[in-house]
Amino acid sequence: MRINSVAEVYGGASGTGHVLGQDLVLTASHVVADGHAASVRTLGSAEWVDADVIWRGTGDVDAALLRTRRPLPSETVDSSLRWGSVGTYEQISCRVTGFPAVQARSSGVRDTDTFCGQTVPGAGYKNGRIVIQSAGGPRDRIGSVSPWAGISGGAVFSSPESHLLGIVESVPAGYPNNRLKVVPTSTLLKDSRFREFVGDPAIRSVTKSGSVIHPPYGTLPDRHPASWLLDPRYAVVDFIDDGGWLDDLTKWATSSERFSIGAISGSGGMGKSRLAAELADRMRQVGWDAGYLNIDNVQSWHEVSSEHPLLIIIDYASRFGERLAGLIERLAANSSGKPVRLLLVERRLGAWWETVNRVTRRRAQHLLDKHVVLRESSISPESVSRHLELAMSSLSRKLGVEPIPASEIRTGDSTSPLLIHISVLLALRGTGLEPGGAEPLGRSPATREALLQGLLDREVTRWEAALEAHKLGHLHSAQAGRLVAMASLFSPTRAEAKVLLERMPEICSQPDVLKAVEWLADMFGSEDGVIRPVGPDLVVEHLLETLNDLDSLVLRLLDVRDALTDAPRARMFHLLSLSAQSGRNSRAALTAALARHLPQLLEAEISNAETEDHSLLVGALSASDKSNIALSRIAQQVAASIPSDSERLAEVRAEVFGLAITRGRRRAGGGIDKVPDELLVDERAADFAELGRLLNELGTSLGHLSRWGRAQAATLEAVEIFSVLSAKFGNFHDRRSLAVALSHAGQFFRSLRLHDQSLRSAMRATELWRELAVEDPKEREDLAIALTNLADSLCSAGKPAEAIAYSTEAIALLRSELRQGGERARPRLERALSELAHHLMEVGDVDWAREAITEAASSVGFEVGQTVETNRLDSVGYLNGLAAELLLREGEFEKAKSCAIISASAYGKYAHEYQGNFYYLRGSLQLLLRVLDAAGEAEDAAAMRADLAHLLVEPGIEDYDKEVKEFEAFAHIIEGRGASTMFSTAVRR
Repeated sequence: MRINSVAEVYGGASGTGHVLGQDLVLTASHVVADGHAASVRTLGSAEWVDADVIWRGTGDVDAALLRTRRPLPSETVDSSLRWGSVGTYEQISCRVTGFPAVQARSSGVRDTDTFCGQTVPGAGYKNGRIVIQSAGGPRDRIGSVSPWAGISGGAVFSSPESHLLGIVESVPAGYPNNRLKVVPTSTLLKDSRFREFVGDPAIRSVTKSGSVIHPPYGTLPDRHPASWLLDPRYAVVDFIDDGGWLDDLTKWATSSERFSIGAISGSGGMGKSRLAAELADRMRQVGWDAGYLNIDNVQSWHEVSSEHPLLIIIDYASRFGERLAGLIERLAANSSGKPVRLLLVERRLGAWWETVNRVTRRRAQHLLDKHVVLRESSISPESVSRHLELAMSSLSRKLGVEPIPASEIRTGDSTSPLLIHISVLLALRGTGLEPGGAEPLGRSPATREALLQGLLDREVTRWEAALEAHKLGHLHSAQAGRLVAMASLFSPTRAEAKVLLERMPEICSQPDVLKAVEWLADMFGSEDGVIRPVGPDLVVEHLLETLNDLDSLVLRLLDVRDALTDAPRARMFHLLSLSAQSGRNSRAALTAALARHLPQLLEAEISNAETEDHSLLVGALSASDKSNIALSRIAQQVAASIPSDSERLAEVRAEVFGLAITRGRRRAGGGIDKVPDELLVDERAADFAELGRLLNELGTSLGHLSRWGRAQAATLEAVEIFSVLSAKFGNFHDRRSLAVALSHAGQFFRSLRLHDQSLRSAMRATELWRELAVEDPKEREDLAIALTNLADSLCSAGKPAEAIAYSTEAIALLRSELRQGGERARPRLERALSELAHHLMEVGDVDWAREAITEAASSVGFEVGQTVETNRLDSVGYLNGLAAELLLREGEFEKAKSCAIISASAYGKYAHEYQGNFYYLRGSLQLLLRVLDAAGEAEDAAAMRADLAHLLVEPGIEDYDKEVKEFEAFAHIIEGRGASTMFSTAVRR
């Protein structure tokens, strides 16, 4: 919607119009009376332009087209205007800007106001109108006149997509102040003469599923489970702002930042979604586009934007790691001047947030300006009383029963608003509303499980009572429960439910399929044709926990996965992962599902490069039973199929190897240091060797994710295993595995700035590689790599002069390999030359360093200081960085700047391809800043520090200490002693 296209119209009455062409204005027919002169004034102009009516709607169509007698300003015409139509039962956010009576000044001039709201499903059906309901704006009448009088003729647009849905018609007497009636565009375009004037535009169907933002609240269906009265999307119970969080979030939303991220976390039932919806509702009242991102529309992630301030809420954000990271990058790069706020709602900011932060190269954390944590301990006795009082008032009014004194409601150990509300609802439902009402559970001792079971029991009674009416009286209660669980897990449409049940005769016989679908729709259906879950997620989780054969149901549902789209499967895994965190039954079902289907799930992830949101599989693997041998066996079988160099699958690979180790550890039978020497033979030794291999792979995977502490813990255990095996058997394979593990350990120590330990590991690794290379010349390249690593460790430990000899030895080995046709040695030679150049610079040998840089670049086909297209981004970044450092020392600032920019650009792409390489990017940016500072380009340096602050943050000592604690138990492995020591006192240079 273009605000310049809004026009004021007068033709006997005051109204609003919308400019469709340079001389064409759409308005309401009653605004321009027959025989009365008409005039138009566009927004921002003081001049009225005379106009003539060229078309009127027939019958009750309150619409007219005006032709102005001279052209309107070209900037008032929206050349990108899109026409849309919305169904009677759709609920779409919308807005209309006009000149309502409430904005009239004493001089008679009217200012604009915007009616922000949403379409009301089912309203206006008989006379073919859209009814929209306001989320705010003026509500008081001026005498007997609606405050919105004067907005008639205003164009109604979907929000934030800006499709023209229709125009506001005359408001009937006595109509609610917060509602308007709209003549749909589809009605206008049925008239052939209207189409002649507007050019027969294409019209797009605007649906809830196709919108990018959903309104914060929906309309409660006439038929609904009692548990839906507690669902945050229906806002039946009045909102209580425990802790003043709504005001805090409002301050965050209205702060001066152009783009900012907020988060609400807390356990289930604490009111996270309701708090987010209240914020959206408040912001809509002041003209924002605000609501929940439509996660069912995959285009939402790419298309969500607005001409107005925008608040986007993503509930259960952990489901959407990769897509969320992409959205953050897009919104952060958006140059629009309108504020945008992204509010994430999740139970905790755990590993998924770490992934988002890693993928966005810390931008996400940098932009996270507000994090509200709703803690159960924050529910004070006073808060409990307030929740009881408001829940009793709201629910008794909705149910049409007398309220019960709050003193008679036992909340027991209820520590969340939802459980308190359940207590009230159960008490009210025990007043005889339902046949055979039992003793109200709300008046008996209440525990979390008892409250949830009480609510579920009421629902079971309701849905079982309806079976007979749908000719399903023969169904066993357990079958009905499975049907409800299926609907709650998938939230399918009627059509999807039918397809599922037709494929699952053991759950529902073929003659009963259509009846079962209709029964589910009758019990849990909504206006959009979707069968909704039985209640809030806590209720669904409790249902899953009480289902005796949940594991077999889940397995069967996955067996017919080809009948499902990705979205229902994603929802099922997400719900199971949530429930598995505290529910044994759900954890067992999730684990069984992964044990059977992990190969297929991984194959789909590996083969489909377009697959998004690996967070779901990572979350499921993380929530599964880590001690389950069947799952561990499958993980062990498929782990090797995951490409080790795939950034896209790095998280998945780490989780799968983590699971695989369970069986490996079980087969090995405990720590190798506890096994007597005489028992470490044959199969037992082979089992330990396999465990060591898995640990090495896990360490590598975690290292790719920059999780140095956990990576080192796995690697040091592998060092311990292969040290014992090598000492006992001395075979080549065990000693080579030990050399690999020691090499990795040295690199991880260096990343953690534990330079003494890094040097010790690198020395031991190099000694082993020397022995191996003597026995098998094929290991000469690995020896060269070890020598290069050792040189790096020496330089990092402050001994660059000693490093040079090891680098030159590595270079000699690699040149020899190249002369013998070993092309695999070329990139390794380039790295050895690059590192030699660094060591030479540290000792001040500039000329030799320059020669090494030039040879290194030449060896892989590029020239330092020149922009080049190559897949050797790390080489381009590192060598240009070294050259920039040399040039900076020599005072060649322009050349240094050119090389530093090339380095930073290459590392930016390198880090994007593999987020574990982020620290290289940070180093290149810091180098570029040093060049800018030295060159006196203070303005550019300041701008860079402000724009890239999130990329420049160095980890603090506490970050390193946190990582070190992960592998304290293996200190004796590196120290070479029997007793364990703490690394927290290690010197970091």
